[in-house]
Amino acid sequence: MKRILSFLLIVTLFLIPCSSAYAWTSFRNEKGESGANTIHAATPVDTNTTGPKWKKRFSQSMGSVMNSTPIITEKNIYIVSKDVLYKTDKEGTILSTLQLCASMNSMCHMASDGKNLYIPLGGGLLQCVEMNTMTAVWTSEPFGGQSLTTVYIHDGLVYAGTTNGDGSAGCYYCVGAEDGKTRWSYQNETFPCGYYWSGAISATLSTEECLLFGGDNGILVSHSLTSDQVYDTLDLTSITGSKGKIRAGITYDAGSNAFYTTSNNGYLYQIRMGENGKFDRVNSVFLGDSAGKTVNCTSTPTIYNGRIYVGSYYDNAGRISVIDADTMHTIYAATTGTADIKSSPLVSTGYATEENHHRVYVYFTQNTVPGGVYYIEDSSVTESADIKTLFEPKNNPQFCLHSLAADAEGTLYYSNDSGTFFAVHEGFASGDILPPPSPTTPADLPADSTIKPGTGTVSFPSPTPGPQRTASDTVPKKKSRPGKPSRIKMKTKKIHRGKYKVTLYWKKGSHSKKTQIKIKGKKLKTVSGSKYTLSLKKGVHTILLYGYISPSQKSSAARIRIRVS
Repeated sequence: MKRILSFLLIVTLFLIPCSSAYAWTSFRNEKGESGANTIHAATPVDTNTTGPKWKKRFSQSMGSVMNSTPIITEKNIYIVSKDVLYKTDKEGTILSTLQLCASMNSMCHMASDGKNLYIPLGGGLLQCVEMNTMTAVWTSEPFGGQSLTTVYIHDGLVYAGTTNGDGSAGCYYCVGAEDGKTRWSYQNETFPCGYYWSGAISATLSTEECLLFGGDNGILVSHSLTSDQVYDTLDLTSITGSKGKIRAGITYDAGSNAFYTTSNNGYLYQIRMGENGKFDRVNSVFLGDSAGKTVNCTSTPTIYNGRIYVGSYYDNAGRISVIDADTMHTIYAATTGTADIKSSPLVSTGYATEENHHRVYVYFTQNTVPGGVYYIEDSSVTESADIKTLFEPKNNPQFCLHSLAADAEGTLYYSNDSGTFFAVHEGFASGDILPPPSPTTPADLPADSTIKPGTGTVSFPSPTPGPQRTASDTVPKKKSRPGKPSRIKMKTKKIHRGKYKVTLYWKKGSHSKKTQIKIKGKKLKTVSGSKYTLSLKKGVHTILLYGYISPSQKSSAARIRIRVS
């Protein structure tokens, strides 16, 4: 009886839903805390069954098109393409749009405080938009140049930077989140530079807080959060003897109580802060095997369980390095083809347990065609890994600079340079077909829908909302997608000699005719009812349940992990 109760308790813990307050608030979900760019969810790991739940191309332009970093809430997704902000639901339906005051540059790492979006735009502008109503609140003064840095929000203040084309000029600035008024603006007068793909983070010290950021001059800056005061600067050339540009964000790790960033000449840095915003100790490690070979790195490191994951381009190959966060020694590196890995690795801890040594899946993109999703499998005892392909688009191939975002259901989101935005999950391997955008309206809006000027509110025609297609369209009429099973419960009974009978109960997904059950990737049964009994041996088992209409119409997986003992 004690074993059965223990079993049920463990199952209950695995089935506790994620908080409804979940959100992906910025590039890497950076909040200035330990654990940035990690997600505790059952993300896809099966290449054979993984594909787009949906995808969308917002722009009609041919060739390379860039989208912004997505902002993800419990119910909605916000994304910028060119000079339009789109608000969609979690199935990709566009709910409303807003014409912005300027176009985004080649990168747009906007951020959210839960109420407003802060969107960096061309000309060094920052525009604030209220998320619920999709209305513009304020626009900052024009700081000039391109807005390519990550926007960072802290205690009612918003921080971002600008650059010119070659990174030789620009500034870092702070504005008020409420009114958009400039609080301070910084540029190194002795060694001027631009801020290009870099990002800031706040540091809490014993006596005060400071803002850390770096630029194309290779200098780290410790700055007051609220006033035009510099506490300290550090030229990273003094650490390595090699000049490089800081084109990455800064990550904090509570385990080592240190900050980490990279320079484009191939070094990873560990930074510890002293009193009054002063830099204390800085260590570095070269991301290649030999100092005589070229390394390029613009990847912001991600840290979990004492291991650092960072991408680079070394010796004409893409490379993921795994480094000890405390000692700064390289544990191993995995390489792939000739593709530069510019993205920041996303670490999924949804499968990590004590028994599997905290196994994680580390996802990233590669800057080459077709612009797909790749991963390595790692753990606290892993000493080598192979890079595996999770998903590659067949119909929308392009290069890819973007990093991945994720939601509480484990769906992976990203754009490649075709301007296509992908929502990737298991159970959708055959879903790589993209409807063409309307020639007169934003993609997937009805031809006779209207957008109210200044509000971004979309009015749909009655009585048949949704895209109106003509006989010439080659895309078939959209079918109802089956929902995944929910409210999963189970009972267990020991049979004999380490074997148990486990009976599953569930509520069928919406529009689902049947439920398909898999364990260890193998199909067990497709049942019409809401009950199934199977025999299991002692150990940990992962079971997948799919809402099912046909082989091409399955929901994402409802995943449960159970321990039988």
